Amino acid sequence: MNTTYADIDEGKRLDIAVEFITQRGIDCDGKRVHRLLVADQSGKQFPVLATLDSAALLSLKTGAMHRISGMLGALPATSSKEGGAECPHCGGELRAGRTVDAAGPVFAEAAAELSLDEPFGIIDARATARRVREDRSLVDDWTPMDDDRSVTPPDYVCESCGRHVDAYELRETAETDQMLENQVMESASPAPASVDMASPETVGLAAGGAKDVANFRENVANGYTPQPEAISDEGLFYDYHFETGTRTESEALFAPRYAAAVSDHPISGETERYLSVGLDSTLSVDEFERPRLDLVAVLDVSGSMDSAFDAYYYDEHGRKREAEDDAATKLEAATQSLCALTEQLHDEDRLGVVLYNHRAHVAKPLRDIGTTDMPAIRRHIREIAAGGSTNLADGFEAAVDMLVDETPSPDVERRVVFMTDMMPNTGATGDSELTQLFADAAAEGVHTTFIGMGLDANAELADTLSGIRGANHYFVHSASEFERRLGDEFDYMVTPLVYDLNLDLDADGYEIEAVHGSPSADAATDRLMHVGTLFPSAKQDGEARGGVVLVRLEQTSSDADLDLVASWTERDGGEYTERVTVDVPDETGTYSHKGVRKAVALARYARELRTWAADLHDRADAATGVDDWLLPDQRGQHERESVPLVVPDRYTKRFDRLRSYLADEMAAVGDETIQQEVELLETLCQKAPTTPHEVSD
Repeated sequence: MNTTYADIDEGKRLDIAVEFITQRGIDCDGKRVHRLLVADQSGKQFPVLATLDSAALLSLKTGAMHRISGMLGALPATSSKEGGAECPHCGGELRAGRTVDAAGPVFAEAAAELSLDEPFGIIDARATARRVREDRSLVDDWTPMDDDRSVTPPDYVCESCGRHVDAYELRETAETDQMLENQVMESASPAPASVDMASPETVGLAAGGAKDVANFRENVANGYTPQPEAISDEGLFYDYHFETGTRTESEALFAPRYAAAVSDHPISGETERYLSVGLDSTLSVDEFERPRLDLVAVLDVSGSMDSAFDAYYYDEHGRKREAEDDAATKLEAATQSLCALTEQLHDEDRLGVVLYNHRAHVAKPLRDIGTTDMPAIRRHIREIAAGGSTNLADGFEAAVDMLVDETPSPDVERRVVFMTDMMPNTGATGDSELTQLFADAAAEGVHTTFIGMGLDANAELADTLSGIRGANHYFVHSASEFERRLGDEFDYMVTPLVYDLNLDLDADGYEIEAVHGSPSADAATDRLMHVGTLFPSAKQDGEARGGVVLVRLEQTSSDADLDLVASWTERDGGEYTERVTVDVPDETGTYSHKGVRKAVALARYARELRTWAADLHDRADAATGVDDWLLPDQRGQHERESVPLVVPDRYTKRFDRLRSYLADEMAAVGDETIQQEVELLETLCQKAPTTPHEVSD
């Protein structure tokens, strides 16, 4: 760090290494302010002001070197008159405002009492200081994100009453003159489903994409209509364990199993035919070992991350809502979750950290855990503050640049973990642009996990991007619960085992009507199903968590055979193909086993809820007509407004029938955990319509 005293500039922040010399405390306006005398690396001595509660004062030692990050540069306030201008409040004389005024009145008072007449530094809430220990064996390689937003001083300060006065106030008439308080941008530094990994035989498998429907459930619980993509089939399936069928001999790691079902839809009464692909493996739990991990955590530190974790940043009218003083913020949850994630890393793993808002900043270069001072890194993470807009693409590109230097190897997993509310509003924001960006990285062997933060996390964008090869996504609705989940399944979360599973219907007589349980379901054709990635999953009593992809079939010939050709690529590069024939029963209400029956029931449930949620969001978007007035800070395409929880009468009746059906299926398959879906439907049925247009369509 070569920064010196000569680099201090009014209103700018900088990082500087200094030697601590002396300390003096004075009382200003009832608060203790400390004048620190320090020397830069050239030996130049200068003063730094800090308040008593600054963490920097806890470990100061005379003669020791300290690293001050984010120190605010300031010039002394002058008492020169501004053309005879008078304060509009008390009539006192005005002087030109300085950065020290914006930092707080105690700093200005202290500077005056100490008669500071040269540039000096300020350690405020956004600055930190740490002692540099030369004998340290572990490396603290954290570099704080520069605050590129200069601190703007007030135009004028009254020397009599101390008020800040904007220039335009002096041009207003006495009748309309109002004092606007100077707003100092200060972001407070954030305070610092269990899975049994044991299996009687082998590791199960589950499709990439969503790994829960927590965002959907939490929106309903908090009185909001969820985004329809928040209840994806693969996310819902991952809440359950599935029987996969009779084991077959295989030389491959992946051992798919096939089953069929014919059943009448509980609401429409239409007969539906299904094929399930049971996702199983020949890999024993004891033999499974995750590869060495090169992981770059990318943390969103934009302004929306400083909003409340359990509320929407934008209400239903598009207005921003500030977090209550005691409300947990998305950033607090993200930093806590990131610290928990670092606990899962081994000494040979490597970790890097990127922070991004309207620009990206490499806070920690890629380094192995064994030589890194991880307690120090976690302290830095907990001190991160939020502000600015959201350039997701820049954050990702900075992470990829850290990972693409080496040749891809099955022995090393190169993964980016995004912690964000998924609301990019600057840089590349189009779905196609972002998809291509992540797909290009995946082609080079860099995979992505998305961790969605907050109720308003953009489920649609997360669903789109997590369909890319090697990707998955989770929603955090409790940092402590996510920490438990990391402890249970982190190794599975970051280890894709199978890529590009294709299922081709190799004979006339059947076509694919829909696919349930894959983030690439919409890419299916009448003949071909594609699943981009399979991750390992835990088993319970021989049933695989999320271990199914369900294909809804349309029978085009009465005497058709269901012939399939399955192909896939495994992590070690091996390519496999198998041909099978599956018997589809003729009689409705027939299931090959309980696994396919459970999958059918849950897929119908999710489909009905998505239809309702999409309808309500479409209504909300069209409710107020078109507002084509463009504002500089208008909401971007990925920033979501809240939609109050409403269940029109037509859906209440359908949900009640669906609730009865699910209760019956829960008993039939013997899985009491389906009760949570029954209870969610009961909650929705209790939501009475509140306005006439909501009663029916």
